[in-house]
Amino acid sequence: MGRCNAPGAHVHWWHINNLGTKAFLVTKSIAVDVAGKLPCLMEVFDADSSEAHPGNRIMDIFSNRISFHPRPTGVSPEEQTTLLDATLLRAKGEEHLAIVACDTSVPQDSTEQALAAARVWIGDCMVKQTHQASSRATAPDAKLHAIRASIGMATAIAGIDHVYVFMDHLPSAERAVEIS
Repeated sequence: MGRCNAPGAHVHWWHINNLGTKAFLVTKSIAVDVAGKLPCLMEVFDADSSEAHPGNRIMDIFSNRISFHPRPTGVSPEEQTTLLDATLLRAKGEEHLAIVACDTSVPQDSTEQALAAARVWIGDCMVKQTHQASSRATAPDAKLHAIRASIGMATAIAGIDHVYVFMDHLPSAERAVEIS
């Protein structure tokens, strides 16, 4: 963001460092927010950490515990509803299991924030719910935020060791467990 953060970098004349203090304080943008908080961030990023190598990734360790069930092709909406109802009924009968539903809403207007929403049920009882702003994100990124919020809520409940996630965007669900 500035010469102290990137020594030797060429600084454009419209750069944040050239804003006066008054202009910096009244300017509302993501870049100004990050520039103001950057000195507080001291975490070192290790691009070659041992956790990033094959064998330590989520799907490498828990591949027998994670499964995806895409919508069958050529199935009518009524048959799809019947399949989902059967899966939900089977999940409600299991112990130590949380049922999670998550979805997002991404507005057409780029000045508004996306919304991520999630609900957690144990059996027939809804135990937690949330709706959170996802900033001005793309639909897949907002979906990832919803997945993270829903699984975080479900795993925070004592005694839960299985989570069923119901959502409408399989690529985001697959991306949530892929590091690369």
